[in-house]
Amino acid sequence: MNPQFFSKVALLAIVACLGGCASQSELAALRLDPNNPHYRSKDCQSSIAASTVHRDVKNVTMVATPVLLVLSGGLLLPVLATNAGLDAADRIDASNMTTHCGGQGETAGEIAGSVATGAALGAATGLAPK
Repeated sequence: MNPQFFSKVALLAIVACLGGCASQSELAALRLDPNNPHYRSKDCQSSIAASTVHRDVKNVTMVATPVLLVLSGGLLLPVLATNAGLDAADRIDASNMTTHCGGQGETAGEIAGSVATGAALGAATGLAPK
């Protein structure tokens, strides 16, 4: 295997650790106003409870991404596309949670822009986004 490839995988692991372990859904849940009347609604509480799935997915992805890159021989595009899809799902759920709990969620354009920026950065650096 190419030593340069392994250095990119090591860099990815470092970036993932520095990026933190909180998903966008978890961060949105932390920013919610518990005094808002919508906070106690069934939709809001269900959204908050479901946010743990994104945390678990993010934690698995941080470990699986470098492993998949090594095992695939460096096929970046499928890993990049998968991570972008998972990022989009997390951001959509975070936005829906914010809306269900009385806040203003992100628009589809804002979500798409964030996902595209992360994917472009990952493609430009040769690393999958986190």
